[in-house]
Amino acid sequence: MHRARLLERVAARELCATTPARRSLDEATPGLLDSVIVHLGRVLNTRCGSVPIDPDFGMRDFGPLDAGTASLAIADVEAQLQSMIERYEPRLLRPRVRLRADQSDALCLRFDLEASILREGREWPWCLATRIDAQGRVRVDGTPD
Repeated sequence: MHRARLLERVAARELCATTPARRSLDEATPGLLDSVIVHLGRVLNTRCGSVPIDPDFGMRDFGPLDAGTASLAIADVEAQLQSMIERYEPRLLRPRVRLRADQSDALCLRFDLEASILREGREWPWCLATRIDAQGRVRVDGTPD
């Protein structure tokens, strides 16, 4: 369950046969990191209730944030992001979502996602940058900016 999809595993196996010993997370997880990022993008950009087989799948619409309740709403967004990641991306171990301190763009919310990936019997720490724009679209990047 903590593995990439079938075709990604086949491609990774071919790559492993021709690649020397691995040292970094990127090298130890060929294609896995990209697969996780793509899957997180799909999960976090799906609206709750739009998938008939699982009505809980996806993010609910938070609507515009009110200045008086912004801190409560942001905490709710953090909690929902973390819950969705824990439930629908089992390849990430102990994910933690935190609002970034530097919010330079007033129309976007930026979060750091810290987690580990189990690969080759070892846990590899990983940090992703997550951004929610004014239209509610979520973008996940492999490295925080």
